[in-house]
Amino acid sequence: MDMKTRTIVLWSGVAVLVVAGIITLSLAFGGSKNTAVDDVNAIYTNAAATVAAQQQTLQAGMTSATPNPTLGTATVAPTLIAGPTLQQSTPILLPTIKPPAGTVTTGCDVAVYLSDVTIPDGTTIPAGQSFTKTWKVSNSGTCAWTATYKLVYVSGDSLGGKATVIGKVVNPGESADISVILTSSSATGSITGTWRLSNDKGQTFGDGLTVVVNSGTTTPTTAAYPNP
Repeated sequence: MDMKTRTIVLWSGVAVLVVAGIITLSLAFGGSKNTAVDDVNAIYTNAAATVAAQQQTLQAGMTSATPNPTLGTATVAPTLIAGPTLQQSTPILLPTIKPPAGTVTTGCDVAVYLSDVTIPDGTTIPAGQSFTKTWKVSNSGTCAWTATYKLVYVSGDSLGGKATVIGKVVNPGESADISVILTSSSATGSITGTWRLSNDKGQTFGDGLTVVVNSGTTTPTTAAYPNP
C-alpha cells in the first residue's frame, strides 16, 4: 500500500471515531454540559494521538523501506599485472688472435702461392750443390709490389739462401716468378725451408713459400735445379 492510500485510511478511521463519540454523548444526555464537553475534547485528543501514532508508524515503514545505496556494492581493487622482466645478456668474450709480429694482414699486401716453377718438393739434390728455387706467386692485394720488395727466410733450413729483392714491379692482380739461390746441405734426408715476401717496410706478408729437397749422393740432371 502506498503513502497516499495509507493516509486516506487513517483519516477515515479518525472520522469514524469522532462520529462514534458524538453519538455516545448524545445518548448520555443525562450528563452535565461540562462533562459532555470534556468527553468531546478527550475524543479529539485520542483521535489526534492515534493519527500521530499512525504517522510515526508510516514514517518508520518508509525509512526501513528506503534502500541503502551502499549495500551490495562490491569494491573491486585493480589487479596489477607484472610486466616481463628483461634480462641483460652477458657478452661472451672471445680470445683475441694476434698475428705474428711484423706480419701484414691487411688487404694491401697479399701474396698467394700458385705453383712451384723449379725444384718440386721431394727433389733429390747432391750435398753441396747450388740450385735456384722459383715459385709463381699472385699479387692478390690492393697495393703494387715494387722492385725493392724481397723474398726472405722465415723458418726451417735456410740452405744458405740470402734475402733477395724481387727486382720487378708486380701490380694487383698480376703474378710473377720469385726466385732465391740455395745450396743443398751436407746432411742426408729431407730438408725443408720456408720463405715469404717482405715489403719495403720490412713487414712479411702472404703465403709461406716452402722448399723441400732430399739431400743425397745421386747426381740429378741439370734441368732439375737450374742456376740463374
